[in-house]
Amino acid sequence: MFTYPPFDDELLNILKSREEFIVVGHVSPDGDCISSQMAMNALLLKLGKTVHLANAGPFERSEITHLRADFLNHIDEELHARNPIVVVVDCSAPERLGHLAKEIEGLTTVVLDHHSSGEQFGTYRYIVPRSVSTTLIIMQLYRTLDIEITEEIAEHLFFGFATDSGFFRFINAYRGETLRMAADLVDLGVSPNMMNDRMTGGKNLSYVKYLGKLIDRSESHFDGKLMTSTSCLADNETYVTSDKPSDALYSMLLSIKGVEVVLFFKQISSQVTEVGFRASHQSHIDVGALAESFGGGGHKKAAGATIPHPIEQVRTMLLEAVGNLV
Repeated sequence: MFTYPPFDDELLNILKSREEFIVVGHVSPDGDCISSQMAMNALLLKLGKTVHLANAGPFERSEITHLRADFLNHIDEELHARNPIVVVVDCSAPERLGHLAKEIEGLTTVVLDHHSSGEQFGTYRYIVPRSVSTTLIIMQLYRTLDIEITEEIAEHLFFGFATDSGFFRFINAYRGETLRMAADLVDLGVSPNMMNDRMTGGKNLSYVKYLGKLIDRSESHFDGKLMTSTSCLADNETYVTSDKPSDALYSMLLSIKGVEVVLFFKQISSQVTEVGFRASHQSHIDVGALAESFGGGGHKKAAGATIPHPIEQVRTMLLEAVGNLV
């Protein structure tokens, strides 16, 4: 049976002894990232600390857009000069922090994460790849420090778990400890019904049309083992939505018989492309390692990378790379 390893005493001491903190997450934050930041913020506040939340954004998901105002977009020189401790959550490589990576240089950094790929960074690290979400790692930190988990904190912890587990769909056999942790959060007042509504509801018509267009653009490669789709800059004007349809796109394309990998190319600018990687649970391909080879990171089955090249060039490179693996 899986159990979480103990936290290093030095990591715990730095959280207890220092007074000012910045909690940072990866670019284009998802539910686990934002929920981990919010839960870590609450933990440090309960310890009596001064805490700043920071994220480079963009906040593209309707379920988290209401939190945007709580986050700094930049860490200014005055804050940096006070030498706060930086807690990085749900991020496997410094590049995934966007412009904040340079702004935290020189500061003591604690990394809490469950991604197995990416460059090791940070002064102190607690990395548990077998944890379903980063929020469950932070739940372990609450228990270790004997800090009360209120209903509001429980909702953050459950939401991060729910988004990264596909609402329980990605949990493997012999992982009863994960279900027991989820049950503890439900007993603290979390409603799975409401969490599911928060994850899947609230979309506008433009979102549905955008998802339909991305499905229409999907292409099959390597005898159906790879599916790709592409979002171009013009889509931002054509489809006005605060949501990212990529999660639904991955789910639908991975449901096609024989598909092992899905790549979603998003044009950020003429010279920058964001790529989402997903693999089926039956696939032998480690998309986290694949993303890492292009400067990104993530899990074996889900990863991302931001690549400083035009979208067609990135597409050609990735098709060749996947072709060597399937």
